[in-house]
Amino acid sequence: MYSRLIAWLKILLPLGALILLSTIFLYSRGPDPISTIPVLSGGGDPSKTEQIGSPFYAGTTENGQGLTLAARQARMLDSDGAGVVADDLRAVIDVRDGNRITIDARTGRMQEGDMLLLRDGVTLESSSGYTVTTNGLNAEIDRVAIESTEAVDATGPGLTLSAGKLRVEESSDTNDIQLLFTDGVKLVYTPQPNEAE
Repeated sequence: MYSRLIAWLKILLPLGALILLSTIFLYSRGPDPISTIPVLSGGGDPSKTEQIGSPFYAGTTENGQGLTLAARQARMLDSDGAGVVADDLRAVIDVRDGNRITIDARTGRMQEGDMLLLRDGVTLESSSGYTVTTNGLNAEIDRVAIESTEAVDATGPGLTLSAGKLRVEESSDTNDIQLLFTDGVKLVYTPQPNEAE
């Protein structure tokens, strides 16, 4: 629980500090100091008028897998909500065996409890050549635990696959990353040329 709180604060505290700094500069009467700060202004709801440009986070999971999060922009939710909303979010997991998993989503929302909600069209790509698309993923940022909220389609070397559910997790024995497809899996496999010989 303590490590989850620390991971949560690592994201919220820097974002909150940037918002406080931008507020100070917005009301300053000196020469335009906000031109070098990545804060964007918008209209409408006052709670959403300030947005952080190009936020970035880097850290590791409990088991030492590298994790980076980056987005085009992010904003704090209003006082009745919790967490942060980011647009055009990219999450990268660098696995200790040298492989990499990249997840792109149009929107991402960080919720209390270290849960990242990826929505509005999500693509997951692994460096081993597999690509998965779905409308939503829920991911924990303190460990590798990702689950789809809807059906998924996948392609890879010599195969196409569809399933009702995808879960990405670390093996309890080796800490390797596993992609587990369940709930009505349909697989079409085409042997590769070197396998047919």
